Amino acid sequence: MDAYTFIVSTYWHERPVRTIDLQGNEGDIQHKMLPDKEYGQFRSACTYISSTNTLVFSDLYQDTVYMCDLTSGEGHVIKSDKIVEPAGVVAGPSGTVFVCSDGTGTLVQLSQDGEILMTHDVGMKWPYAVSLNRDGTRLVVSNRTDEKKKIKLFHVSR
Repeated sequence: MDAYTFIVSTYWHERPVRTIDLQGNEGDIQHKMLPDKEYGQFRSACTYISSTNTLVFSDLYQDTVYMCDLTSGEGHVIKSDKIVEPAGVVAGPSGTVFVCSDGTGTLVQLSQDGEILMTHDVGMKWPYAVSLNRDGTRLVVSNRTDEKKKIKLFHVSR
C-alpha cells in the first residue's frame, strides 16, 4: 500500500483483505463491494494499485474480480467468460492489472475501469501466480499443479 503498510488477502478469516504494517499492527480494509465471507487457502488473492488507490481482489469460485476504489468507495465487478477461476493478480503498468485465469490457461489484462484489454495465452495449464518486476517490463507466471510445475517469463510492452 505504501512504504510501511502491506495489503494482504486472508484465509479462514471474516475479512478477506487486511492491512499489516512494519510493526505488525493489523487493520481492516472495508469496501462495500468486497464479499463478506471467509475464503479457504488459495481461493482469493489481492493486489493494490497505488496510483489510483485501488484494491483488486479475485474470487476463484465466483469467477469474479473486484476493483475497489478506496478513496471514492466506488468500483467495478468484472465477470467474463475470459476470466474463469481468477487466481493471482498483480498491478501492471499505467494502472492496469494482470489476472491469472486458471480455468482458461490465460493471463488477462484489465484497464483501470475493469475492461478487458488483452488475453495472453501463457502456454501452461492452471496459471496461478503472477508477479511483475520493479521496472514493469517483465512478468513471471507460475502454475499450481505439482506435476510438471512451470514458470514462464514474459516481456511487457508499455
